[in-house]
Amino acid sequence: MKKYNIITVCMGERYSIIEPHFRKRVSEKCPNAKLRIVKNHNLNLNLEYGWWDVVRMNEIINLLEIERIPVVHCDIDIIIEKDIEPLLDINQDIIFSKECNGNKAFPQNCSEMIGFGICTGFYIIKPTESAINFLKILYNNMILRLYDTYSDQITLMNMIIRRNYTLVNNSFMDYNNTIISLEDDVNILVLDFDIITRDPEYTKTQFANHINIDNVGGSFNFIYYYYNELETLPLTCRCGKMGNNDICNHRKIKK
Repeated sequence: MKKYNIITVCMGERYSIIEPHFRKRVSEKCPNAKLRIVKNHNLNLNLEYGWWDVVRMNEIINLLEIERIPVVHCDIDIIIEKDIEPLLDINQDIIFSKECNGNKAFPQNCSEMIGFGICTGFYIIKPTESAINFLKILYNNMILRLYDTYSDQITLMNMIIRRNYTLVNNSFMDYNNTIISLEDDVNILVLDFDIITRDPEYTKTQFANHINIDNVGGSFNFIYYYYNELETLPLTCRCGKMGNNDICNHRKIKK
């Protein structure tokens, strides 16, 4: 049994209607987790893209330093399907999920170099000095807008491609993860896409489904994905949003 924190940011009516469903699911699936929901902040930030990333990173660093137990960040548009505690057994201190679209993932200039994108919607940080120090560097770069944005995802991936790094395969259960080993002895494990699935089309063995709310027509439609089978619900992919719904390959996958 491990004690750990799950933290999410929930600000604004768009997300507040999801909160009770998120809270209920966490209590059902993750009995050893302490849930922290961030609803306000006192940071002096411009309200531009990614400001919420700064808020949650500040909260995560504080939690790690005060409580000294692992922290799992989980976007409120992630639906947990089974207890995520086994993921804490992976022998790495910094663990991120993987973005969809392979080497075309956002931001594309970085994912083309690495070969895939890193998703900051779900990640695990253990309370080691090296992990906390790395987060502090990341946080400082975000605050300074070193890469012209507050975004943690853009900042993290730019930090990686500007260092010497190697990719190492990592097996966990029946999944194939990837370790990004950086030149300063920092290792970032990126989870197999099938562990935290973005834009899920059907149920496999995923621990959670990361569904963009806009892809399914808003918050009220999103709540249906808590209580109905994926296979019975509309597609969650981004094809329609990108204007090519008629040639969406996911239709064939779902059939």
